[in-house]
Amino acid sequence: MKVLVVGAGGQGAPCASILARDNNIKEIRIADIDLNICKKVASKIGSHKIMPIKADASDVDEIVNAAKGVDVIIDLVTPVFFVNIMKAALRVNAHYVNTAWEEYLYEGYEEHDVMLGAKLKMHDDFVEKGLTAILGCGMTSGFASNVL
Repeated sequence: MKVLVVGAGGQGAPCASILARDNNIKEIRIADIDLNICKKVASKIGSHKIMPIKADASDVDEIVNAAKGVDVIIDLVTPVFFVNIMKAALRVNAHYVNTAWEEYLYEGYEEHDVMLGAKLKMHDDFVEKGLTAILGCGMTSGFASNVL
């Protein structure tokens, strides 16, 4: 499996490190707007699987270029870029995973009435392509972690 991890910071670096130890993972592209951070992460992990890439999450085309040929994109950047990265995943036919979630990504948000079981706004696009998009995967609420 080939993976693109978008974001080389506090979540992306540990994610890439864990993935590098998985025998099922053949390639890990770690992308960030700051290529030097990606290179430092790759050096620290020390795995031949890691490929540092400069990519700006505010630019869908840059994410698409970084993601060509991957099976899954793991989005570990700030929520303002979620939609861009999801669009890129659809364009390259990759699954999408994010540890966070935001209400604005769900149907009903415009009415400020997101209901339990609401569909992701791009749900039908992912289903049509036979792809999965998962939000809140591994998330702990900031309320719980900050209090603890």
